[in-house]
Amino acid sequence: MSAARALRPPARRTGLWIIGILVCCAVFIAVYEYFVRSTSGQWVEYAMLDAAAERVTPLSARGFDLWWLSPVIVALPAVVFLVIVLARQRFLAGLIAAVSVVGANLSTQVLKNVWLDRPDLDNGVPFWTGNSLPSGHTTLAASMAVAVFLVSSPRQRPFVAVLAAFYAGLVGAYTFTETWHRPADVIAAYLVVAAWALIGGWLVMRTGPEWNTAVVDYEPETAPLAGLAWFLGVTLTVVAVLCFLFSGGWSGVALAGEEPSLWHWFAGLLFSIGPGFLMAAAGINLFGAETGRRQRGAPVPSPKGEAVQYPIPPEFSELYRV
Repeated sequence: MSAARALRPPARRTGLWIIGILVCCAVFIAVYEYFVRSTSGQWVEYAMLDAAAERVTPLSARGFDLWWLSPVIVALPAVVFLVIVLARQRFLAGLIAAVSVVGANLSTQVLKNVWLDRPDLDNGVPFWTGNSLPSGHTTLAASMAVAVFLVSSPRQRPFVAVLAAFYAGLVGAYTFTETWHRPADVIAAYLVVAAWALIGGWLVMRTGPEWNTAVVDYEPETAPLAGLAWFLGVTLTVVAVLCFLFSGGWSGVALAGEEPSLWHWFAGLLFSIGPGFLMAAAGINLFGAETGRRQRGAPVPSPKGEAVQYPIPPEFSELYRV
């Protein structure tokens, strides 16, 4: 691609962002319909949650008081968020990121408590609680981490995305091991946050084109950390599937209530972490591709797509004559 064609404003392909949001919504619906509303999906989740309840002792049962978990989930990324916003004076981006956090958490609460239900199917799966999808704790952790991602510079975003996946994954895995949430609840929370991250990311790039545009030949390096996130996400998810095979496949799932398998606990743990890295990897690639490009010392290309005209040195004018 020529240097002239490489010049572009940030977030210029709005359709790509809309497709990403629609994909998040479609996958969310698929997760809900299978794991919550189908017999086989409920059995798969029951096998993982029952293994967590019967084969592993949660921290709360060991005497650890966890009242401070929610404040810590908010406080750690909030401090980093405020430092970046104040130091870089990215106040509008900070406001957009904050609205995205509120939107993600309100969406989770409305989806979980108003719109979605968990049917009590006559399939032998104990009806422990009502609907718990998406996970509120995971939404809170992931959305706070995404807020830091949105106000970070294009060069810092890949690193922040990987840290965000670790952070949200730890919280998601913890809620599973404590049997607060099923793995599908955690995955659904990632998808809710991802949709709001795309909405907020498009607005941040469009309203802050100067700091969301990189100089050609000095562009952010996304491949190494995106590759790491893809590797971790694919590996953890595939190993989670293999854990079901090691436990006996569907035969092992059918015995979940009688003989909880530690393999199912491992599967639930990995399913609570792996998809977060997959979404982080996709985010790194998308935000990297949609970062603006400009020549050094030149203005940011127009979002309307007009060509940027650069003066031609007199000694080369003959080369441009038709």
